[in-house]
Amino acid sequence: MESEIKGQNKVKTKPLRSCVVIIAALAACCIWLAAAGTMLLLKLSEPPLPDIIMDYTFELSVDIPPEPEQKPEKKEPVVLAEYKDLYEQNNDMVGWLKIDGTMVDYPVMQTKGFDPTQPIDYGVVYDKNMYYLKHDFYGEYSYSGSITAEYCAHIDSDYRSPNIVLYGHNMSNGTFFRDVNKYDVFNYGREMYDNHPVIQFDTIYEKGYYKIFAMMHVNVYSKDGEVFYYTATYDFNNKQEFIDYYAKVLDRSFIYTPQVDLEYGDEIIALSTCDFPFGLDKSMRFVVFARRVRPGENPEVDVSQTIINYDPLYYDYWYSVFGGSWGGRKWDPALIKGYKPKES
Repeated sequence: MESEIKGQNKVKTKPLRSCVVIIAALAACCIWLAAAGTMLLLKLSEPPLPDIIMDYTFELSVDIPPEPEQKPEKKEPVVLAEYKDLYEQNNDMVGWLKIDGTMVDYPVMQTKGFDPTQPIDYGVVYDKNMYYLKHDFYGEYSYSGSITAEYCAHIDSDYRSPNIVLYGHNMSNGTFFRDVNKYDVFNYGREMYDNHPVIQFDTIYEKGYYKIFAMMHVNVYSKDGEVFYYTATYDFNNKQEFIDYYAKVLDRSFIYTPQVDLEYGDEIIALSTCDFPFGLDKSMRFVVFARRVRPGENPEVDVSQTIINYDPLYYDYWYSVFGGSWGGRKWDPALIKGYKPKES
């Protein structure tokens, strides 16, 4: 009997526990409902939000950058039609040099291979420059050679060095740079300059005209005096280098040209040839400098404004023969934009 009673008691406790669980669940639900109702009342009591935030269809005015355009492929440079056939015969041709009314009317050659990222070996440079001074357009040996551009200078469709020296022989038969030598106003007078103050130098890609602004005699050997290495400069790292270089050119120039000034960024060519003012035993150089006509500039030159400089800077051997000495820098500072004379 006792065991039956205990069994009955166990059975009776199960419904009691179930009731407790149900009551607890109902209480939790009531609490959650109360909390949710409170939150809803608080939300409804808040002030309305601005329309721009409430309206999810509002169109924003935002500058969205366009997707980058695909860079066009670099086009192959186009050789001028008049030089195309010659260029196909010899790719060392870089242009054409012409002075109207003279014998100067030749292709310009240049030995390839210069690497500006490597140290310069001037022995190699000399040999490279001499190649076309001893060979013709077709690569055949020639005593008169060709007109050749400085090996280190860059001459292409995208960029040209700002100072390009062009070499040519002063031939007694009048060919190549014999007429260039006649620009010497002291030995030949002004006729050559006055009649031909503009030089045409075309690259194979583009035509160009250059106004003469200086001419000079220089020695090439240190035994004859301090050497001005005009051939070693084909580029400028900054404006001051440009100014310093051409100030030295004007110091030595036989002429001054107020109508042909210089400024950093100008493109200049120098026509260089042998000269023998003291006979064949002394080889000097005669050099003519010309600045490219700027965009929009009148290509003509008023030569009446050109001034003869009767006191250019020479070299020691010259003064040992003719006497005298240099009187110092006299040219107008306005000839080189940005030039500032040093205070004495």
